[in-house]
Amino acid sequence: MPKLPNHEEANSTALRGDPAEQLAETRRETAWVGSFPSATAPPSQRMKVLMADDNEVTRLLLNAQLTGWGLDVIAAKDGKQAWDLFLEHTPPLVLTDWVMPGIDGLELVRRIRAHASEHYVYVVLLTSKSEKQDLVAAMDAGADDFLVKSCDNQELRVRLREGARILRLEQKLAEKNREIRDAQAALIQSEKLVSLGQLAAGMAHEINNPVAYVANNLAVLNRDVSSVMEILDAYRGQIDQLRLVDPEAADKLIELEQSHDLSWIQENVTPTFVSSLNGLKRVRDIVHDLREFARLDEADSDTVAIGDMVRSTVAVLQHLISEKEIAVTVVDEKNPSIECRPAALNQVLHNILINAIQACGMRDRVEIRVDENDGAVSVDIRDSGSGICDKDLPRIFEPFFTTREVGRGKGLGLSHCYGVIQDHGGTIVVKSKLGIGTTVRIELPKQRRSQATEDCK
Repeated sequence: MPKLPNHEEANSTALRGDPAEQLAETRRETAWVGSFPSATAPPSQRMKVLMADDNEVTRLLLNAQLTGWGLDVIAAKDGKQAWDLFLEHTPPLVLTDWVMPGIDGLELVRRIRAHASEHYVYVVLLTSKSEKQDLVAAMDAGADDFLVKSCDNQELRVRLREGARILRLEQKLAEKNREIRDAQAALIQSEKLVSLGQLAAGMAHEINNPVAYVANNLAVLNRDVSSVMEILDAYRGQIDQLRLVDPEAADKLIELEQSHDLSWIQENVTPTFVSSLNGLKRVRDIVHDLREFARLDEADSDTVAIGDMVRSTVAVLQHLISEKEIAVTVVDEKNPSIECRPAALNQVLHNILINAIQACGMRDRVEIRVDENDGAVSVDIRDSGSGICDKDLPRIFEPFFTTREVGRGKGLGLSHCYGVIQDHGGTIVVKSKLGIGTTVRIELPKQRRSQATEDCK
């Protein structure tokens, strides 16, 4: 079985026999693929490995071995080239010689460990050094494994296979961590919904009661003041007769009437009461919209009109819409009803509409279109705002991803929306062009999947 050449040996004595024959023998021995993908697999399915060695023959042998084991090889002739290739490709597996001109293997390992990579990098160091202190130095620099030249092919294969197994475990751990973060994000949103419901319940109770008796009192005052005005009109009709009996008293009454502008009071008192009652009605409508948004009085799952949900959400956000003078249009010809979790779905509409408002500038437009077809409903929220760039668009549903300034957004809104829509058996798709605007399309079955399944049993 061929041995890997020592770095310190000259090229003329590195391999015994003809190098071409050695290379052919190595290719024959690498037919065993172990746990790696087949050598015929497309590059996208192979694990990338960066291989660095300044000995050309060694590079050819290693390249043949690694390629035969199903790895996608990136070869470097020295440490500097290896570092540049690492920054370009960030491979998860690195196999490097120790002694190289310029940047040696230890320095390459240190740079890799200092680099902020998205995934763990497994590094195997190859060298003719075999003393204990050499092993300690390699591991202290950050190498995961240490192979003394010349190791045989099977030992190298087993070591690399172990590295690949560790990388796969690390990937599974990262996936589990993402799942945990998704669950945490959903929990945070759920807690926010509970807090919103408690806030709305308290506001409804604390505001509705005083609004009710103030409205009643105004209605009574409006009625009584109208009666008083009728009495005043009757007195004013007798002012000429009073002048015959008591001219001084008649003059005093006329003076008081003019000084208090009784004519203006009579003209405006009724409209004042009406506008006050309309203001109180507006307060009650706001509380009602908030209750509708939080769905305080409904079960977890219920059948509701999607158009009404949209309009109540728009009403809750009216203050933000008015600040930017945004023209919001709701197109809803059928107002279809769907079976859903109203509080969660209201939160979805709220998050998406807030994003649309924040993306808009002064006097921009937002159109919300509700439609129904084939047992499903769709809600399209289209804004003429700033849009999303192509590189950010694929990541918008990732938990904690946000394009806002630090401290301005937590990156949880759209990931929660995605989870809620999936839970309802629906889909959510975002299309956007930078500088033109964004369209969010939600499609939902009219009957939740879980409920439909129960009905079929």
